[in-house]
Parts: sequence; C-alpha cells; structure tokens
Amino acid sequence: MKNNHILLIDDDPAIQRLFGAKFASAGFEVMYAHDGDSGREMARRFMPAVILLDIRMPVTDGYTIARRLKTEPKTKDIPIIFLTNEDFTPEAEKAAKEVWVSDYVHKSMDLDEIVKRVKKVITDFKR
Repeated sequence: MKNNHILLIDDDPAIQRLFGAKFASAGFEVMYAHDGDSGREMARRFMPAVILLDIRMPVTDGYTIARRLKTEPKTKDIPIIFLTNEDFTPEAEKAAKEVWVSDYVHKSMDLDEIVKRVKKVITDFKR
C-alpha cells in the first residue's frame, strides 16, 4: 500500500483546519503537529510521504526543523515542502535549498494548486 500520509507542522489552527480538510478530500491521511519539535517526533514515528512545514513558528523555526530532519538517518529521505505567508527572496530560496527543501508554497496559493504540487513532490521523490 502506498504511503498517502501528510504531516502538517503549523502553529496556526486555522491553517491546519483549512489545509487538512483540503488534503483529506484529496485522499490523503493528514497528521498534525503544532510545533517543530513534536513534528520531528511524529516524522520519526510515522514516516509520512511528505512534510508540510511552516517557516515562522515560535520556539523553533522551519529552517531549523528542516535541517534537523535532513540530518537524522530515519527522516532524511522524507520530502519537505515549506509553507509560508512571505514572498521568497532569492536569499530565502537559497536558504531553503541549503536545507534540501523539495518545494515551497505560499499559504494564500490556490488550494488545488497546492495539492497538485504536493502530489508532484511525492511522485517525483524516489524512496
């Protein structure tokens, strides 16, 4: 059975509800973490097909969490997609690539487009 689990790490309950409902209706099983540290633990435990990771969170930011996930043997091969409300500058894109992020999406982007991009990352990613 193919892995259709998405781990959504975001501290905003409204984003969790909105994105979670959309991904569930697209056939995904969605797991939620409200902060990066609990998200890392869930990633190790459940090995989702992809992680959607908010960049700006209290305590530990998304860049730090992505870097940690990519250096841990068990989670290093899980693709990560950054979620952001910010426009990515060239510097931010470079920083994202340095932590091996597969893609990034703006939270205001059309949800159907976000689902399409997530499916593409999962399809393109060879485990």
